[in-house]
Amino acid sequence: MKHLELLKSVEHVARLGSIRAAAEALAITSTALNRQIIGLEDEMGQPLFERLPRGVRLNTAGEMFLMYARQQISDFERLKVQLADLSGVRRGHVTIASTRAAIPYFLPAQINHYLDQHPLVSFAVNPCDIDTAQAQLISLDADIALIFEPPLRREFQIIDSLDQDIIAVFPSTHPLAQQTGTVRLSECLNHPLALPAHSTGVRTLLERAAQRAALPMTVAVESEDAQFLMNTVRDGNLVTFDIPLSLSKRALDQNGLAWRRLRPIDITAGQLYIGQLANRTLSIAATKFANQLISALQDHTDLCD
Repeated sequence: MKHLELLKSVEHVARLGSIRAAAEALAITSTALNRQIIGLEDEMGQPLFERLPRGVRLNTAGEMFLMYARQQISDFERLKVQLADLSGVRRGHVTIASTRAAIPYFLPAQINHYLDQHPLVSFAVNPCDIDTAQAQLISLDADIALIFEPPLRREFQIIDSLDQDIIAVFPSTHPLAQQTGTVRLSECLNHPLALPAHSTGVRTLLERAAQRAALPMTVAVESEDAQFLMNTVRDGNLVTFDIPLSLSKRALDQNGLAWRRLRPIDITAGQLYIGQLANRTLSIAATKFANQLISALQDHTDLCD
């Protein structure tokens, strides 16, 4: 369809910031692509791009047109999925923007389970921070987002949510490992800490709880990489924190790590959200996968296996 081809051309130029680079990606000449863009601008009655010494950049009108183009492309892809579904063929593509909590264990298990039933569906998973996950929904670069303890934007439509306790993790030889049941936050903060970055929900909840109880925090290591934190804790005498969805009992045991829940009186549980762009109609594949996630989260009250 020529109309959609033109929209995809605009999307390529906007994303790459260069008519020449977009033309190479589209396997056409830069002269032909430039002619298409000029013709579109003439039809719109105003330019969509600023011509710069080294490339092009969307202006305000271009940003509006890009949102329209992406919506049209998304609608057409969804229509193709729906038409295929009429013939009993479950096709489609689902893009998920997720904060790190669901990446190691939960999402891989859920995607594999879905593919067992619908092998013609494909997935893309974009690990990102809270703000980026929501921005990807707005730009239609993601269908579904999984985010933990976010400041929610008005465009974020909650599909479902789940309480997540805060878990303390430490070497199996650590003094805290001798305790049974839950542990106090104050006991954990008596030891050097390996903490996730400030931008994470876990760090936010910990700092709020420590400030409320006037407890000092001795941060020895901090990182956005959860695996790095676990490796650092394993080889040292540090304490880190995470949520059940992000942890695997098997992996903790194999790495000589122990874990205990923090007492609810010391720190409130966080919220894990599944969401989509408000008022957007998801494809059949994305809707079915979101429903599967809802069922899985309702049953998920402990660490991953």
